[in-house]
Amino acid sequence: MAIDYANSITSIPTKPMTILANIANIKSQLSPSAQKIAALILQHPKSVVTLSSQQLAQQANVGQSSIVKFTQKLGFKGFPAFKMAMIEELDRQQAIGSDPQQLPNQISPNDSVITLAQKLAHQKTDAIIETTNAIDEASFHHIIALFTQAQRIQLIGLGDAAGIAKDFSTKLLTLGMAVITQQEPSLQIIITHTLQPSDMLCVIGEEIHQPEIIQATHQATTKGVPLVALTSHDSSTLRQVAQFTLDTLAVKTSMCSHTQKYNYSIALQAAQQTLTDLLFMALAQQSLKNSPTNNL
Repeated sequence: MAIDYANSITSIPTKPMTILANIANIKSQLSPSAQKIAALILQHPKSVVTLSSQQLAQQANVGQSSIVKFTQKLGFKGFPAFKMAMIEELDRQQAIGSDPQQLPNQISPNDSVITLAQKLAHQKTDAIIETTNAIDEASFHHIIALFTQAQRIQLIGLGDAAGIAKDFSTKLLTLGMAVITQQEPSLQIIITHTLQPSDMLCVIGEEIHQPEIIQATHQATTKGVPLVALTSHDSSTLRQVAQFTLDTLAVKTSMCSHTQKYNYSIALQAAQQTLTDLLFMALAQQSLKNSPTNNL
């Protein structure tokens, strides 16, 4: 029996992403000229708002028309409207003590423990806020309906997200759901091949990890198996085959020395964990409403 989830759960308040977060989110999908503009804005947001569109075009080494098209892609009528919104955003960030030019995702050898702690808190907080703000409420309701109606749920965590999937699986088991999760890729693929349209598949992570599993998920969707992906905009193939997607918005933590640079997905894991926890809480709430005598 279909569950009217939309009428049984408290609405999720949604807020628009900040301009800088939106630019960072779509940067990889932009044209080469637009990527130059995006990089300049992300690196020097305070300087950009002092420039004219012609000056920005010169510094980004693009045509002035590219500036107009870029701002329109972000939803603004033109560069003046974009610049005004950027000024307001920077003022808000300054009011709450957040400086976009401090690059809190970059860890240097000279950072103190307190500075490291502040950067870590900033990274995780930003990832959680931007990820939850990007949730489409209608899609979220449909995803919950898939979970509640599925006979079996296969969870797959790609790369560093394997632990997130395992934790999510444990939580869903407490709700009495039939959850299947394996960390061994060969076993994951075998299970995926057994899924039916009455089951569902949930993949967490980035498609650059374990491409053979992405291929298996695609084969499952061709059989009518619903696929939900918790991933970033960089995972284009996974997003194309998924029925519904929840976006993870986070920048990687960079640790630089004089000779090497290391990237870690600390904030990304915070975004992934937030989404799986939110799904669990919504499903638990649904369970309580269907069985008022049950306690968490």
